[in-house]
Amino acid sequence: MKLFSLIPDRFFSILTSRNKELYVQALFVLRQAFKTELVIRREDLAAMLMDSLQDDFYRADFSDEAGEENEDAADVSTLSGKAFFLIRKLKTTGWIEIEYESRSFEENITIPDYAISVMNVLYDLSQERVREYNSYVYATYAALSSVTENPDYVYQALSAAYRNTVELVDELKSLFNNIRRYYRRIPGESDVNELLREHFDEYKAKLIDIVYYPLKTIDSVPRFRHPIIRILNEWLLDEEVLKLIVSQGIARKVYKDSEEGHEETLRMISYIADTYDSIEEMIDEIDHRHNQYINASIDHIRYLMNSDRGVKGRLIELLKHAGEEEVLKTMSDSLRVYRHQFYDQRSLYQKVQRREREEGTPLSVEELKDQSELVESFLDGVRRQYTNKKIDEYMSACFAGRRQFSTEEVRCEKTEDFILFLLGTLRGKEKNAFYEVEFLSGNTECSGYSLPRAIFRRKE
Repeated sequence: MKLFSLIPDRFFSILTSRNKELYVQALFVLRQAFKTELVIRREDLAAMLMDSLQDDFYRADFSDEAGEENEDAADVSTLSGKAFFLIRKLKTTGWIEIEYESRSFEENITIPDYAISVMNVLYDLSQERVREYNSYVYATYAALSSVTENPDYVYQALSAAYRNTVELVDELKSLFNNIRRYYRRIPGESDVNELLREHFDEYKAKLIDIVYYPLKTIDSVPRFRHPIIRILNEWLLDEEVLKLIVSQGIARKVYKDSEEGHEETLRMISYIADTYDSIEEMIDEIDHRHNQYINASIDHIRYLMNSDRGVKGRLIELLKHAGEEEVLKTMSDSLRVYRHQFYDQRSLYQKVQRREREEGTPLSVEELKDQSELVESFLDGVRRQYTNKKIDEYMSACFAGRRQFSTEEVRCEKTEDFILFLLGTLRGKEKNAFYEVEFLSGNTECSGYSLPRAIFRRKE
């Protein structure tokens, strides 16, 4: 089946748009909702997006994309408008689907299986995870050796061993290519400190200490390699075991007939046996590539250290980076250049001629124009400075573990406390706030500030 018969045509368009970073972060929020919730409601997803990506939403501009979707640009100017526009965008591009609850108009979010797979791939690429090579080897041995006690699961044991072997080979090849990636970056480095940083902070810390060193010192491959090959050879010589694997595969609708099952069983057994028979050669190739990188890195460091380090060489290196702002500023601060002037008989002097002050034309009085844009800009600045997260942290400190508190119990020692308290009273009316506000009559004085009297209670 062709790929785009399953995936919509515009599926990958959000990953090439101007706001692609925001869309990727939104997909990660959607993935987290999928991991934690069985039913994802549209309103709840919008609240999660606004809470997690609030600062990114303020900087994002969806006006062009709204025009492409035939939507009004004014609808995507607010925080909630941008969140709901993003949900609509994910729906039109095929990342999510909308369904209604029975006997209601409540909208729920469903995620197609292909979208879940792509989101997991994107998330894995953005995370630096540790490769567990030895776990694949042990899992293969454990699956094969368990057949002695559970002969009814011999097909599952062979399938699990085959999958772990395939993943082991993929991970070893990935390690091999990652070493090559660092190797190719060596000639492009012209700074010894940068080359050392990449070697010790990147290559050694993230690849050698975590992956290569355990691969060479932990003896899981030599320990389990021969038992795995021995078990597989015994299965190849035992017709009863082969028939049992085929029959279990047919019973689980994996094989159509015994001929296909027998051929596929022999293929999996041969692949696992051949892999562990030649895995030492693969590790030797990785070892050779590692030694190549070390030698090339040392040679390049020696070359940079032995190059012209005199005044001329240093000046050349300095001029190469003169376009960088930090280098240019350092040069300006370091070079002490002064301008000298003196008078002599050839110096010219022109006496200042004074003029009488004339009456000028007074400035015309202009009427003040509508300053709504200026006010909106000021409010946007306040929203960026005092986010919901900062307000919630202040209110949590006011509660101090209590179920409720009143205005009289608040300590207002500085202007920021006064502003956060007022914003906290407004946020108490929002749906996603963790508390609610009941206003009382009158105000109360606190350190020179007049605060509205109210009672704050935690929501159940």
